[in-house]
Amino acid sequence: MKRKSLIAIFLFLIITFLVFIVINSLKSNKNDFDNEIEKVRHISLGDYVTMDFVRIEAGTFWMGSDAEIGDSDETPKHMVTITQPFYIGKYEVTQEQWQEVMGTNPSEFIGEHNPVDSVSWEECQVFLKKLEEITGFQYVLPTEAQWEYACRAGTNTAWHFGEDDSLLSQYAWCDTDPSKMTHPVGEKKPNEWGLYDMYGNVQEWCSDWYENKYLDENSVDPLGPSTGDSKVLRGGGWGESALYLRSAYRNCNGVEGKNNGIGFRCVMLIR
Repeated sequence: MKRKSLIAIFLFLIITFLVFIVINSLKSNKNDFDNEIEKVRHISLGDYVTMDFVRIEAGTFWMGSDAEIGDSDETPKHMVTITQPFYIGKYEVTQEQWQEVMGTNPSEFIGEHNPVDSVSWEECQVFLKKLEEITGFQYVLPTEAQWEYACRAGTNTAWHFGEDDSLLSQYAWCDTDPSKMTHPVGEKKPNEWGLYDMYGNVQEWCSDWYENKYLDENSVDPLGPSTGDSKVLRGGGWGESALYLRSAYRNCNGVEGKNNGIGFRCVMLIR
């Protein structure tokens, strides 16, 4: 009887140990999966040229600014909900990447790792379509709401690093740079979500038509007005001061407009 009790206890301990191993293995696999979907996606364009995309989770944030802080077109400050995660470029699209996809380089400030400049909104659409043909993934320009949400990275301050504009040069190529030109992407500090050059270097095209004030006070996945004369630009460029490099700052240009301070970054759709 005593022998049977010992065997039963021994078997119970073995089963308990095995169950413990299985549970921990499942937890580990879940953590690995969670980490995997949050990783940067590395997309090959061929010839050792890649593009990196950072996964941005869904969430709610305050978009725009108060009239006394920014321009009137940044009002009203309102709550926006992004309901779906998305991948956004870790960096602005570079000249090397544009060259690989389009076979040309329209930039004024030449440098393969500099952001491509002097590209119109319409030319960006051609790039995005060709990029899809090369990689098999679908790409768009970020909506204005996606751009600001990604730029803020969970903050509600004038800049994603706070309210002290003396820190801006740590994060952006702007008017304090004596060279007065673009620079290779990723040389400055990123925001908290790992995105570089959200301020400065080049202004970035968004998908939305521009309106001189926001249409709704609170909204879900806003797409902007259905028509317009100009498309939204965000982030400010290499020649601009801190006031024009805030998270809420808005600019615009016609779909064929381009200059050496305009570029873009992509959003890769999740399927």
